[in-house]
Amino acid sequence: MHTRALQRIYVILDKQDREQLEALCRILSDLFFYTELTSNLYMVAEDLAEGMPQVERIQKQVTSFLRANLFARIYVHFIHSAPQGNTEEMDFYFQYYYQNWKRVTMEFDREAYMHQEVPRLMLLPLIAPSSHTNPAALMELLGTLKSAFLLPSLYLDWGTFHQAANEEHVAKAEKIYYGPGNNSEKSEIVCSLCHENIVHETSARLDSNPASMMEACPAAVIISTSDGMIYPCVDAFVRKESLANIYDAPHVDALMAQYDGYLASQRDCQACRDRVVASFSDLPLPKGATHELSDLLYHFGTLHQEAENHVLAAERYEKSLKLSPAEEAGPIHFRLGLSYANTGRYDQGLESFGKAKAMYQDQYYFHFYTGLCHFQKGDYGLAIGGFSKALDMDPQQEDLVRILIYLGTCCNSLGDYEQAVVQLERAKQEAGQVKEIYNTLGFSYFQLENYDKAIENLKVAVELDPSSAIDYASLGANYRERGDTDMAVAMYERALELDPGLAVARENLERLRDHHV
Repeated sequence: MHTRALQRIYVILDKQDREQLEALCRILSDLFFYTELTSNLYMVAEDLAEGMPQVERIQKQVTSFLRANLFARIYVHFIHSAPQGNTEEMDFYFQYYYQNWKRVTMEFDREAYMHQEVPRLMLLPLIAPSSHTNPAALMELLGTLKSAFLLPSLYLDWGTFHQAANEEHVAKAEKIYYGPGNNSEKSEIVCSLCHENIVHETSARLDSNPASMMEACPAAVIISTSDGMIYPCVDAFVRKESLANIYDAPHVDALMAQYDGYLASQRDCQACRDRVVASFSDLPLPKGATHELSDLLYHFGTLHQEAENHVLAAERYEKSLKLSPAEEAGPIHFRLGLSYANTGRYDQGLESFGKAKAMYQDQYYFHFYTGLCHFQKGDYGLAIGGFSKALDMDPQQEDLVRILIYLGTCCNSLGDYEQAVVQLERAKQEAGQVKEIYNTLGFSYFQLENYDKAIENLKVAVELDPSSAIDYASLGANYRERGDTDMAVAMYERALELDPGLAVARENLERLRDHHV
């Protein structure tokens, strides 16, 4: 049984014979019964003259459906290129095309007036101007349409984004849609309209239930009259994964069963949402839209970071930064610093952490991660400064142990083995059975020539990790220095059993054997 009502139906109109147009009308008439109470029908044509006759024929099916279903409401969007001509010629286009189209809504307008509600049938022309469109004529057309309650919108791409700078255009357009392309092809427009809807729907999910990002995108189908195929979502449309051919007269129940099966299949809708949001991030969008995108990019960056895909996380954070107000950028800089640190870009990580300092300097983990970047760069003195600040700020138990281990390692690297022992012994008291504490202490005590203590700690290290060849080699070195040659040989042999390529164990073993001989 069908469980998801369609929110949107997209139709790409092309040249059709009468029989094909009737097949399209039949399938649309059936699909209307599977829509939500308020749904949207988008029809994309090459131009006004070519598309309007088909739109008017389809409109008859819409009207018939609404007459029979008194609680249904359909918003009809007709997308076409801007008519060419001067301001006087725009009046002809309105009188000859739009005014006739508007007449079909009169009964629904009267109904809405009587009940004081929004009409159940609304006509929403969406005009895609080109770089050659006469700005004055376009403004005249928008004004005329709006005065006739046709509520016009604009579709802008890279070649026409400058139209949004015209405040009069913006004021007369009910809405402005943006597309990442540069040629306004019908398939490209449909993808952009679908993608923009996904962005807004994803933003709503972010506010209400971020965990629902993996769920399917808004229920919609795309019908292409050029090949007759019907597609279950924009991702399937791009990949040419169709459900059926409408010209084969499929039964709508079977068609929607296929649709449900597709929605239930193993698709990565979260990745689709992520790609769509990223595709809009480079467009010159208005301030409100960029803020919405910035929040979404930050969210997807965090999802990638939690999945330890730090390269993709950094890309999303970088895009988010470009769109975010400076006063809200602190969390993005911090998260970006984490991804840089995890991909070996420590200088960039420190730069990002520096920009987040004002917001995070009172948090111990900020100083821990700055210390970690310095540590990875080999700047152990600066690393100790960061780790020490973190230590003074009462870190959580798990992080406390990590900080102490890093501090001990830094001290070892700087030759301050006594201080290393102080930090690592404290870590041992706090954490207990952590191998890294014991083998690092083994190194510190070895350097202090306290071989008994080194052996004591290294024995615990190999108990915790019996497969650690390097720890057995370290035991061998301590036994050797203590003068226990047989135990040293045994430890080196065990190290080589685990890792035959461990050169330090092989070289020391050969020297001991030569000396013994």
